[in-house]
Amino acid sequence: MNDLKADTKLAIDLEKNGYDFYKSASAKTQNPLAKATLDSLGERELEHLAKVTEFYQNLTGDKTLPANWLKTVEVPPSKGQLLKLILVKLEKSLNNKFESIEDINKAYSIAEDLERDSYHLYSRIAKESTDNTTKKFFAALAEEENEHYAILDETLQYLITPGDWFKKEERWIVEG
Repeated sequence: MNDLKADTKLAIDLEKNGYDFYKSASAKTQNPLAKATLDSLGERELEHLAKVTEFYQNLTGDKTLPANWLKTVEVPPSKGQLLKLILVKLEKSLNNKFESIEDINKAYSIAEDLERDSYHLYSRIAKESTDNTTKKFFAALAEEENEHYAILDETLQYLITPGDWFKKEERWIVEG
């Protein structure tokens, strides 16, 4: 139980750090796609933080979770749903200037590291736990962190080489 408490406390720290990073990186970028992506992922980190905090409070005895609590844990949106949210935000900021791709690469690299670390922690907790609620909760978080990583990877590919991204995603046929 102490390991689970420590792991859950670490999860809280990861979610706080993730949110802080996304908020800071978003404020520094003028690239509309990067800004929309970082804002959307930051919002998801806040939602994770709230649920992980509730789970931790249950572990420490500060709060008792209702029997149906796991049902209140939102099913992670699919990559497609998250991308739609990002595109909505993107439309609102299309008049912004683009900044250097090096800065965006660095921010995305840090973000991917955060998502990867969270994924590994949550996967390990889910795998090691004998409690069904803990297993399901952390498995769901791991799945969503994996989706976040995929979104970061995909939007970075678009930012760096949009032609290649369109070829891959839209399955363009190049005729000679």
